[in-house]
Amino acid sequence: MMRIIKATKSHAKEISRWMLSDLENPSPKFPKEMINRFREHAQEKGILMEFENPKLNAFVAIDKTKVVGFIVGYEEDSGKAMIHYVAAQKYEMKERLLNRFIKECKLKNMNKIITDAFEFRDNNEFFKSMGFVFTRKELIAKDLEMLWYEIKI
Repeated sequence: MMRIIKATKSHAKEISRWMLSDLENPSPKFPKEMINRFREHAQEKGILMEFENPKLNAFVAIDKTKVVGFIVGYEEDSGKAMIHYVAAQKYEMKERLLNRFIKECKLKNMNKIITDAFEFRDNNEFFKSMGFVFTRKELIAKDLEMLWYEIKI
């Protein structure tokens, strides 16, 4: 039985494993130094440090005892939150993780969630399919644009 629970430090190792796996074969569009920074941050010690931030809003999808997905974001000012990462084995798990994140934001009286994605990554289509609206592009590197999305909740 799969369930969504609040992420804790005990999940840091598995979240790190997910993120590092995602970084194994990055698109050549990403500058090498950018991927190296992401890899450094994705180490378990970097993930553990994130749990010290009181504005962290993170959940994991657990199947029996195994993490099969997660979502990580932060409360920001002005009643909004930012999603930094969402990953799951199945699309439906991503949906459930996002819905749990939204529910938590509503409980904290937030009214907007923002996120970013890259055009060639799965989350770009995922966020659009979940009702996020494109707001702007940001040039990150030559031939690499970050797309920004938001949803009012």
